[in-house]
Amino acid sequence: MDHTAALCVIVSGVLAGALILTRLAGRLRVPDILWFMLLGLVLGPFGLNLVSGESLMGQDHVLLLGAVFLVLYEAGTGTRISLLRKHAMTVGLLVTVGILLTTGMLAASASMFLGYTLPQGLLLGAVLSTTDPASILPILRRLPIPPKVVETLVAESAIGDVTGSLLALFLLTWFTSPPPGGLLDMGKSFLVSVAGAVVLGLFLGWLFVLLTRHPKFGIFRRSVPVFLVAILLGGFGISLLLHLQTLLLGYLLGVAAGQSGREDREVPQPGGPGHVHSASRQGDFETMNDLLVYLATFFIFLVMGTLIPHAGSGFSWGGTLLFLISLLLVVRPAVVFVLVPLDRSSRFTRYEMGFMATVRETGIMAGALLGLTHGEMPPSASMVVFSVVVGSIAVGALVAAPAARYLGLSTTSGSQQEESLS
Repeated sequence: MDHTAALCVIVSGVLAGALILTRLAGRLRVPDILWFMLLGLVLGPFGLNLVSGESLMGQDHVLLLGAVFLVLYEAGTGTRISLLRKHAMTVGLLVTVGILLTTGMLAASASMFLGYTLPQGLLLGAVLSTTDPASILPILRRLPIPPKVVETLVAESAIGDVTGSLLALFLLTWFTSPPPGGLLDMGKSFLVSVAGAVVLGLFLGWLFVLLTRHPKFGIFRRSVPVFLVAILLGGFGISLLLHLQTLLLGYLLGVAAGQSGREDREVPQPGGPGHVHSASRQGDFETMNDLLVYLATFFIFLVMGTLIPHAGSGFSWGGTLLFLISLLLVVRPAVVFVLVPLDRSSRFTRYEMGFMATVRETGIMAGALLGLTHGEMPPSASMVVFSVVVGSIAVGALVAAPAARYLGLSTTSGSQQEESLS
């Protein structure tokens, strides 16, 4: 009894501390995820030794996987299919070929500057191939840059988190427990698990919409938060039992639920009690999403902070700095300038591509994937990922606005920009 009571007090204090750190981050204009990592560092083995990363992640890292599941679900609710159609080819190239190119080039950089083996470098590259919509959005919103640039970068961040995490988990499975049948059998199993996640994720999202928003069948319209938790827990549990791609399922569940919710806001509703209930339900949905993703983000970076002390052996500040520079000045520009011009319909100018190459932040997904893969990487990997997260966010915050001004970006058309700057 005493142990449970003490645990409740500790959890309450930690959550209250997280809220204080969030307010502090807002005043100092520093992303709150950095403060969450600092809190993990203080509470972890390096500080007060109250918690460890392994104990927080749970058996087989299931708690951390659940947190990533929630983050990708929330990213799915914010994905706008109508905008994706406009720049589908560019986004598709960046989140598939771009992820593979980024992973390969970062593996080479890790070998050159950090002394990692090929498997270790590929895992690190896959972990850092993802970008962070939560970090990039505040920067993009305050800059008068063309909407298509914002739409593409945000879509790349959301979907790239899914494809990057799938690649990281695929590599982790291949390096740790390859199937007897080799790569072909593993590929077949992977595709089956992807197909199952697609079907189940979309079905659960459709079921949520049907039972909470349909005028006739919406029997849970007044219990949206509770039913949402039930749907998310059910999807997460079933995906684990059936060995499906859990993270992909979470994202697609969010896509299905979020598109309908967006339509509810865009279509005027008739007056009367029905209108009030609809607005209330939508508010419940968004409020619950905000709560879940906040708790998941806090948990992920708290875990990441507890892992940082393990980086004592083999860590090199010089090598890590060169690795970060290679990501920002070589890898990202190469991916953008090689792949984006292949989409001739979107007609991105060279100045717009220059900005897309400049704004490249790593955040929440890298921290989550670090927790899932750190056992197969050198101890220094946690500090490398931490440095890349902090460094990329700092560079993005400092460079985005000057880069937009230097490149002459505005809300005018791309052709007018080209003429004014040529």
